[in-house]
Amino acid sequence: MSSPAPAGARPALLAAARAELAEVGVDRLSLRAVARRAGVSHAAPGYVFGGMTGLLTALAAEGFDLLATRLEEAGDIASSGEAYVGFAARAPELFTLMFRTALLDAEDPALREAQQRAFGRLTVRAGTAASPQLLWALAHGAATLRADGQLAPVAGGEDGAVLIVRELARLLET
Repeated sequence: MSSPAPAGARPALLAAARAELAEVGVDRLSLRAVARRAGVSHAAPGYVFGGMTGLLTALAAEGFDLLATRLEEAGDIASSGEAYVGFAARAPELFTLMFRTALLDAEDPALREAQQRAFGRLTVRAGTAASPQLLWALAHGAATLRADGQLAPVAGGEDGAVLIVRELARLLET
């Protein structure tokens, strides 16, 4: 008898889950829809991830890994803040999921490692008077306000969230 999940199903399921998440959001995501999109049996996501929490946790870990990579490429404080708000704008459903901790397995080693990698890139360098989490808090707040439609573009059509993190970086670097 064959297993309900073919070898190599995990990457296909994660890709299908990312696509489904982007289309319907976390609250309407279903294991059956992910399986259908991936072209595997309806039991495969449960078999591979142990259920919805496992699937969402794996997706969130991927999100934090993607964010960490973008932050590593950014370099300085201003670029890091811009990369953070840019990531939130390009993948809003994934970004939302990453911080819906009640839906995730907080003890999952892959998730914890990915979070630490991403958050470590946002800490302000030692020697500043600011809290090490100041950039993260401000970038996250600006990204969330923009996603909720509460932060309008400023004069010239420039992104208000990006301007906020640039200004913070300027203040931190002085």
